[in-house]
Amino acid sequence: MMMERVTSNVTQPAVLAALAEYDKLGQKQFLEKYGYGRARNYQLWHDGKPYDSKAIIGAAFGYLPGNPPPLRRDEFSGGMVYVVPVLKALGFSFDPPARTAARKPPWSRDELILALDLYYRHDGRDPGDTHPDVIALSARLREMADGARLITFRNANGVVMKFMNFRSLDPNFTNDGGKGLNSASKLDRVVWDEFSGNRQALSIAAEAIWQGVIVDLDEDILDKIESYEAKEGRVSYRLHKHLERDRKIVALRKMGALEKHGKLECEACGFNFLATYGSRGAGYIEAHHTNPIHAITEGETTKASDLALLCANCHRMIHASKPWLTLAQLRELITKPS
Repeated sequence: MMMERVTSNVTQPAVLAALAEYDKLGQKQFLEKYGYGRARNYQLWHDGKPYDSKAIIGAAFGYLPGNPPPLRRDEFSGGMVYVVPVLKALGFSFDPPARTAARKPPWSRDELILALDLYYRHDGRDPGDTHPDVIALSARLREMADGARLITFRNANGVVMKFMNFRSLDPNFTNDGGKGLNSASKLDRVVWDEFSGNRQALSIAAEAIWQGVIVDLDEDILDKIESYEAKEGRVSYRLHKHLERDRKIVALRKMGALEKHGKLECEACGFNFLATYGSRGAGYIEAHHTNPIHAITEGETTKASDLALLCANCHRMIHASKPWLTLAQLRELITKPS
């Protein structure tokens, strides 16, 4: 009689209604309401989440018109006898999704650098998951994932959660009694230790990663600058036909100046964006190619020594009119008595 009552009254809409209530109340409250314990052997899986199958099928009896009241826990037993066959017949599964599909991959070093840079740009505050910066970072992380299928992969809420991980490592927050989230990973700590005391390097690395440039900062940066040459004159059609320069060498040039001098200053006038604008200016300076772009042929290479780091004003003055000024000529103008 029990099996007859189960098969004749449980319907797929009733089970879906029970699943929705389970999600709304949470496991503990749902089980207490219907008098069931946790499933020990047979968990129902739906939309990538596990449910206590016996409680779900018991609750499903009370949802549709004409159904009897929800089944009490003591009215039936034997998950394999009653619960599993009925729910499987209605199209539900007891097989957990593949581990790779159900679990989000851990954050990579590049992803963490981008998140930490944005964390600092908001001074450790929680901007909320609707902030344009958070949404933009979420979109960029999904692009970098190259085909991630999970809807929740690096979503805006996940970005904010990562901010909270960093808060647990931030003495500016914890010294005032804050805790953040206690789920910071080992790599979270490694990236924090590497960049929390070097905002300029963080901003330069984040800029390069955002633009899709691979820069291995674990190697000696000065050695890399000496050995790396950029092929110039590549044709790009992204917006229109134009000559595009290698961005990696720009990032290496900035990192080299930072490691050598401890700061980024205009090589013509000495202007320092960080000193003037605070965190907004961290890592910012423009790279001027001392070899004019019109004189470069396809396949020609550029070395880091061919780049000069300039503030926006000095860079603009070099290109204000032809013939363009050399760096030495610009310096002479700046130091010339008025």
